[in-house]
Amino acid sequence: MKIYKPQLIAFMNSYSQGKSGGDMVFIEVAKRIKEYDKMIVTSRLGKDLCQKSGLKGKYLITTREPEFRHLFLTYFQRILKAFFLKLSAGEKDILLSTSDFLPDVLPAFWRKLKSKKTKWVQHIFHLVPPSRKGPFFAQKISFLFIKPLADLIIVDNRQLKNDLIKLGFSSDRVFVNSPGIDLQRLKLVKKEGVGYDGIFMAQLRSSKGIFDLVKIWQRVCQAKPTLKLGIMGRGMPRMVKRIKSLIKAEGLEKNINLLGYLEDKEAFTTIKASRVFIFPSREEGFGIAPLEAQACGLPVVAWNLPVYREVFKGGIVKVKTGQLKKFAEAVVELLTDNRFYRKLAKEAVDNANQYDWNRVAKRELEIIKK
Repeated sequence: MKIYKPQLIAFMNSYSQGKSGGDMVFIEVAKRIKEYDKMIVTSRLGKDLCQKSGLKGKYLITTREPEFRHLFLTYFQRILKAFFLKLSAGEKDILLSTSDFLPDVLPAFWRKLKSKKTKWVQHIFHLVPPSRKGPFFAQKISFLFIKPLADLIIVDNRQLKNDLIKLGFSSDRVFVNSPGIDLQRLKLVKKEGVGYDGIFMAQLRSSKGIFDLVKIWQRVCQAKPTLKLGIMGRGMPRMVKRIKSLIKAEGLEKNINLLGYLEDKEAFTTIKASRVFIFPSREEGFGIAPLEAQACGLPVVAWNLPVYREVFKGGIVKVKTGQLKKFAEAVVELLTDNRFYRKLAKEAVDNANQYDWNRVAKRELEIIKK
């Protein structure tokens, strides 16, 4: 007689360019949770990402576009198709929204309405600031569905939990479980290939500080004209065009290389061969990319975001947001003061060693079982 194994039904339709933080958290945690069969509702791009990352499960495909281009149209299509997929959820199954983007929230909300006894687990990573009007209002809409019906909300830092409680979320349904990194794999990465004085890795969008990055490096090169910056990551075509135009306008074609999206092995060998991780992101719920860089032995220079006080106890120089000159000066100091560099590099590795995906997955399962 076959024993029924409950399903973890995950909605991962916010995937767009490269590997986002929410995608990474879901994939790495799901790989380590053996108590549930996995059913993943995603696009063909999302399925490719999951399978490349070693996540085994059944897949229900929403859209099949070969490349993500039209955000609003693609998200609308994914939401609509997710509603009409043949999918049953029992009371022992778990609905999991891997992000608070509407393509991940609305299908889970709909299934929860149809099966009230099925538990709905929602991941939220950060609050979008009002300055980003479209994403800000989209998140507000998502919260209208999450707040009354989600059984469990998992956030990645204590500050976010407090912020959600202030917004009216029930404190006994919000739990903190910080993301992690694959420490074992990163320790095995070899320092080989092309390295850079400064290296950046994230999706290419304004909230990640990509335009700050170019302006900062222009100031770095005023002090040290031969230094080179590598930029890893994908972005929408119009965004990449704007970045290239800014690089040209600042006269930095010989100092900045756009490397595109690199698979993990090449990305981390490039990071390990480089010297300083430059991360002027203006919005983070945790900071997986700089933490991975620290595990590779690189000190980090970043804007002083509130969440970093909780996550980064050392190995980082934090600069007040918007002070481009001071940011550049911090980079130059690290690249010229060997004693200071070695001190921060050691702190970086020590800090990264506190985080591991195995611990994160174990904690998430304990939270769900409660």
